[in-house]
Amino acid sequence: MLLVACLLTVAACATGNYTPLAGADKDQVEQLKENVYRVEYRVSSFTSQEQLDAYLRRRCAELTLREGYDFFHLAQRADVLALSRRTSMTVTMYKGSKPTGAVDLHDARDVLAKPAILLKNE
Repeated sequence: MLLVACLLTVAACATGNYTPLAGADKDQVEQLKENVYRVEYRVSSFTSQEQLDAYLRRRCAELTLREGYDFFHLAQRADVLALSRRTSMTVTMYKGSKPTGAVDLHDARDVLAKPAILLKNE
């Protein structure tokens, strides 16, 4: 019984570390169109929603730059909470200058300039 309590305590404290795009499974990034992808991020069920969102934005920023784009927009979110927490988003990427009047458009370089653990919803 003491062992179970210790394991639960350790698991509750573990929120996981950010896994860069290079370490992602192939099923976690799927190209839907030329500049549109489905990106998934998985963490333990003990990780806060805020931290999961920060990790997902960072993964999208890495993908945006890897594919030669500058900005990204997140849409069509799907969340699953079970023994692990999983979120997938549809990401649309844009090149060049930030479109005038664009709402909820993230600058990939700005997202990556912040530490993964401290990212906040923008």
